[in-house]
Amino acid sequence: MEPVVLMHDKWGADPYVPMYLFFGGLTAGVFIAAVLADPLSRKSQRFEPVSRLVAYTAVACMALGGFFLTFHLGRPERGLTFPVFFTNVGSWMTRGGWIVGVAAPIIVLYAALWYFGSPRAWRWIVGIIGLPLVVMMAIYTGLLLSTAGFVALWSEKFLPVLFLNSGLTTGLAATGLIVILAWPFMAPKSDGDDLKIVTRWVSAGVIVLILLEMIELYSFMSHLRGGAERVAFGRVVPPKAGELAYQYVTQGELAPWFWVGVVGIGLTLPLLVGVMEFALGWFKRPVFKATAMTKFALVLIGGVILRFVIVWGGSLKAPLEFPVS
Repeated sequence: MEPVVLMHDKWGADPYVPMYLFFGGLTAGVFIAAVLADPLSRKSQRFEPVSRLVAYTAVACMALGGFFLTFHLGRPERGLTFPVFFTNVGSWMTRGGWIVGVAAPIIVLYAALWYFGSPRAWRWIVGIIGLPLVVMMAIYTGLLLSTAGFVALWSEKFLPVLFLNSGLTTGLAATGLIVILAWPFMAPKSDGDDLKIVTRWVSAGVIVLILLEMIELYSFMSHLRGGAERVAFGRVVPPKAGELAYQYVTQGELAPWFWVGVVGIGLTLPLLVGVMEFALGWFKRPVFKATAMTKFALVLIGGVILRFVIVWGGSLKAPLEFPVS
């Protein structure tokens, strides 16, 4: 028996799907950062402008995600009506439409409560309601791909968790980057120490999330390398599907994007910069803004490249085995 490998580049033909997946996870991560910073502002006023600004950012990220989804669909009305009229209720495309449709008003409402200066208790209630919804929104971006059982790389076991981890990491990195850029405008009366303290907390969270994402990515690739990913394609269960996907990503055409873009730019370099910040006390030096902004920007770039690598990896379908002719 020899495998026949099918290649199809439908999903990698344009950037709309990867960018929609990226901004979907980013929206969830930014909203979670805003909700968690809100109660911290009760003990320290320096976190109040952080929560307010990041709440507005979540709306902007969601709008960008909708922009890329609209271009992918071609007709905007499809995105607004398909959760209602779609008959395949068991599809994660339909379920995801309902998740986004319910989460979007919550995200907008939370930002509106900040804008109109509503009582803190109202924001906490809306934020608590929105947390599980945005978590599901980040997970759904992985489930949306993993339900295609004929694509070895789109693992139902690992992809949803990986996208959730990446959404949290990029969301916190975006929070740190935006706070540094907007701090003089959103907190003009505060001193530089407040910004350093906020940046230190955000950087610590980013380091922890990067480590978790590294572990998850290593487990994912090890799982594929071991050939454990047996993908059903009709009645055929090819045993080499995971191994071929591993080779395609780590040794084939996608290898430079994976090793340089995802592992190098998105994970390793930000981790090294973050560790050096704490070890060398860069937060106490004038260069802390530049190093922190560089770290956060690298995480965001790596998050984008990760989505492209995963979507491009869908070009490799599960191999079919036929007798040698």
